[in-house]
Amino acid sequence: MKGSILSPRYFVFTEDELLFLAICILLDVSEYVVVVLLAPIVGDVLDIVGIIACLAMFRWVGLLSLFELVPGADILPIFIITWLIWYFVKKRRKRIVRTHA
Repeated sequence: MKGSILSPRYFVFTEDELLFLAICILLDVSEYVVVVLLAPIVGDVLDIVGIIACLAMFRWVGLLSLFELVPGADILPIFIITWLIWYFVKKRRKRIVRTHA
């Protein structure tokens, strides 16, 4: 096919993507490692810090991290899931721009 670009079958991350992923992993894992962070008030402070960080890093996709405030949702890795969605939205957007260029 004319003008078709084959994408590689592996993932290549930029430094920013890896840094954002590391921050999200740190935020999610810290709740599992430090049991005190699962307490209602103390844990909510960490959740709010994480939500603000996600909004700063991922813009509108960071709104997904608001699920961290849902009672009982602390067992899910919400920040990592937010990073995954942001990553795939970003890659899809780049792929669309490349095909239309």
